[in-house]
Amino acid sequence: MAGHRHPPRPHHEGPHHHGAAPVTTAPVPVTGALRPLDEAELAAWLIVSVADYTDDLEASGLSRAAAENKAADAIRREFPGGRPAAGQHVYAVTVAGEHVGVLWLAAGPADDPTNWWILDILVFEQFRGRGHGRRAMLLAETEAARLGAAKLTLNVFARNAPARALYASLAYEPTKIVMEKTLTLPAS
Repeated sequence: MAGHRHPPRPHHEGPHHHGAAPVTTAPVPVTGALRPLDEAELAAWLIVSVADYTDDLEASGLSRAAAENKAADAIRREFPGGRPAAGQHVYAVTVAGEHVGVLWLAAGPADDPTNWWILDILVFEQFRGRGHGRRAMLLAETEAARLGAAKLTLNVFARNAPARALYASLAYEPTKIVMEKTLTLPAS
């Protein structure tokens, strides 16, 4: 989903904007549920996620080849053999029993195990504009807290204004901003 997309990336990388918010200790009341993706759903999501991440990396300045390599490396590392590695949790987001999107949570790194990451939120196009991105975020917070997280962190590309607005509305705050400028030589 263009508005809430966080394609696969190593969970320590922060390309443009890096936000974090404390996880509430009490679950936030929210309709909807999470369930693990089945094998076919996972395979389909991996294809879409890699393609979207490649596009985002290219749009942020990497060459197409470099973007493809970086996205493929992330998938090989986090999904060896097409299966989630330890600490990687990929869920179907469901509302009234209908599969409306996908959520990818990752356990915190060894040096910060209670700082979990939201690595991807995808709301399928036909379900966008109905609050499912917000719902997925609230479900992510509840699930991460249940699994032992004290904090959730995420990355968002700077040009993704709708996602940045959603995260800000949920009390996620920037903790790192990376800025860049393309340089050109003056004409002689």
